[in-house]
Amino acid sequence: MDEKVTKPTIGTVLERVAGMEERLGVRLDRIESVVHSTRGEMLELRADFRELNIKLKEHFPELR
Repeated sequence: MDEKVTKPTIGTVLERVAGMEERLGVRLDRIESVVHSTRGEMLELRADFRELNIKLKEHFPELR
């Protein structure tokens, strides 16, 4: 076999790396979005539990 035919050129390799970089960037953006959403939900739940804790202590003074 001819080496020139089977060996990718540096240009081909760079194109493949650039394509991989782009796909990785998209995936990281999606992960970041999910993380931000999950963090927001967690903070909401934390506030809800604080509010519940306060109301329970008001209703049941022995919990203080």
